[in-house]
Amino acid sequence: MLHRLKLRLLYGPFLDADRPARRRKRRIILLSGLWVYLPFLWVAYALYRPSRPLEILWIGGLASAMCVPVGGYAYASGSGRAWTDLWQERKGELIWFLIKIGFLYAFCLYGMILGMVEFVFGYSAFRAALISFMAAAVARDGFEIGYLAERPELMSTHPTTCRHIFPDGRASQEIFRQGSGIRKCAVAGVMGGGMAALLMPWLTETRLQTLATGVIAGGIATFFYRGVSLHRNPSLWRYFLWPGMVMGCSYFFILAYGLRMITAQDFRWGWALLTACCCIWNTHDALAIGHWKNVLFTRKAT
Repeated sequence: MLHRLKLRLLYGPFLDADRPARRRKRRIILLSGLWVYLPFLWVAYALYRPSRPLEILWIGGLASAMCVPVGGYAYASGSGRAWTDLWQERKGELIWFLIKIGFLYAFCLYGMILGMVEFVFGYSAFRAALISFMAAAVARDGFEIGYLAERPELMSTHPTTCRHIFPDGRASQEIFRQGSGIRKCAVAGVMGGGMAALLMPWLTETRLQTLATGVIAGGIATFFYRGVSLHRNPSLWRYFLWPGMVMGCSYFFILAYGLRMITAQDFRWGWALLTACCCIWNTHDALAIGHWKNVLFTRKAT
């Protein structure tokens, strides 16, 4: 999910300024969603059984595999070059891109959507129309990553590393080199888990727990983002709403549904643990975005 925050918060203005590219991206997103919807509609309702976790995982893997060619097509469209030429030039990078963005990112979205449908709306089965969102999201991000890959002048390219999946060559491990990132994430987990444990007796309803996790994880992530980022755009309030609170809820959906599938039990017993994990995940993203924003703005200033 971190790549999505990087695309929106760091390079969003560059992407939005190119109107023809924006129109192409919207068209590809629409076509990708339609392409996945019809076959997945048949797959979902022909194979799905609400009481069989392995079938749910199998369908998620199949749906994610269907998003792999979508990601490759969107990447080539964003770069404005033929896929065969890109494949010959950067085969290793594209393989990792298809694995991470095409498959793994789509599978995370699959868990998020299933969690949202079950825990918030109360449906016992998912809807193929919602699952088509996976392909649309993969196409959107694939297009934007391919667009940036052909325009290195827009990015803060890391001078000592080769480009790997994301065109700027930067990895989130940068924030952990001095150990402060690990400590901050650990503190975030303890704070979030402690607050959830205190609220657990009063928040027994799933929707309230989801909202509370989003607020707690978003608030803690915004606090650490404020401490690391020298250039606070968007404002702290806007950062708290998105990505702070929204991503906190999204991570909760993913982890809660995964716990539900593994234990086959009510996930509420682990709400404090889930909230702690969401806070760690969200804080990691906030530290990475703040660090990269500092690097980007420093490069632009010089």
